[in-house]
Amino acid sequence: MAAYLGAFMKLKLVVVILVITALPVCAQAQKPSAAMVTKADAQKVVKIISCNKAKAQTYCDINKLGEQIEATNEKKDSKTADELSQKMKELEKN
Repeated sequence: MAAYLGAFMKLKLVVVILVITALPVCAQAQKPSAAMVTKADAQKVVKIISCNKAKAQTYCDINKLGEQIEATNEKKDSKTADELSQKMKELEKN
């Protein structure tokens, strides 16, 4: 029984060591969730939008839809949130 328990503990130790060594590799393989937006990027977007009234209106509409989506997500109304997301995608194409 003692030999069985000793072998089990060695196996357990090997598994723990493998998991610990694999974690950093998995962490490095993950991509960042969002790209960093620079001040220059934001200024470029503002310049593009401010030169065109239609783009400015579309930008405002997208922001309003984003606020509505957040509100519906808080209410856990996924159907309405999906519909609003679809509208937002259509506006983004413009």
